[in-house]
Amino acid sequence: MDIQSQPSLIARIRSHAPNMTRALEKVAAFVLVDPQTVIYKSITELADEAESSEASVIRFCRELGYQGFQNFKLALAHELATFQQPATNAPGDMVQELVETARMALEETERLLDRDVIERVSALLLAARRIEIFGVAASAITAQYLEYKLARLGIQAHIPRDSHLATMASATASPDDLYILVSSSGSTIDTLRVAESAHARGANVVAITNRTKSPLAAICDFKLLASSPETPLTGGAFPSKISQLLIVDTLANTITKLDPARLETIKETAESVSDRNI
Repeated sequence: MDIQSQPSLIARIRSHAPNMTRALEKVAAFVLVDPQTVIYKSITELADEAESSEASVIRFCRELGYQGFQNFKLALAHELATFQQPATNAPGDMVQELVETARMALEETERLLDRDVIERVSALLLAARRIEIFGVAASAITAQYLEYKLARLGIQAHIPRDSHLATMASATASPDDLYILVSSSGSTIDTLRVAESAHARGANVVAITNRTKSPLAAICDFKLLASSPETPLTGGAFPSKISQLLIVDTLANTITKLDPARLETIKETAESVSDRNI
C-alpha cells in the first residue's frame, strides 16, 4: 500500500512514531508490523508482546487522540475493515465460512480447556453456598445459558440485573461463595469490579474468557479459556459465543459425572415444564 492510499490511522502512527518515547515507539512498531493481530489482543497481551507496559499502551493511544485502548482498537478495526477486500464474493460462501470458523473455534477450545480446572470448578458449583454469575452485553447470553443449565441440574444460581446489583452482591461475598464472570475481552470494567470485590472477600472467582492474558484472568482463581477472540467490531460473534457455550456444557456434564444423582434431577426438572409443550 503506497503513502497516498494508506489508512489515516496507520499513517498517523508512522508519522508519530519517530517522536515518541522509546516505550511508546515499541508499541507503535508492533502495531505497524501487524495491525490485524492487534485488534484481537488485550492490553496486557499487547504490552507483553511489544516488550512495553500497559501504562505505555495507554499513553500511546492517548498520544494518537484516543481515550483508551478500546477506543484505539475500535478505530483500528474499523479502518482495517474499510480497507480490506473480502476474500470472496461468491454467493453461498458466508454460511460455509461461519460453519468452518465455528468448527475451528470448538476444536481450539477443546485444546485450551484444562480438564483439571473443569473438574475443580464443577466441584465448586456443587459445594458453593451461593453462586453468582455475571456478564455484560453479549457475555450475558453465556451467563444466562449457564444459569439455565445449572437450574436443570437443581443448582440455583443468581444473575444480577445490572452492574450495580452485581457489585453490591460481591460486597457481601464469603469464602463459601462462587463467582463466575463471563467476559470475552477480560477487560470489561463492570465485570472487573465485581471480580476484584469478590476476590478481596475470599470468594472463589472463575473467569470464562477468550483472553489468556487480561485483567480479569489475572484476578480470577480459575480460568476457563474459550477460543476465537473478538475484535471491537465483532463483539458477540458466533464463533466466540459457541466456544463459551461449549465450556458451559462441559461444566454441566462434569457435574453429572461427579454427582450422578443429578441425572434424575434433570428428568424431574424437565417433567416440571413438560405441559408447556403442545
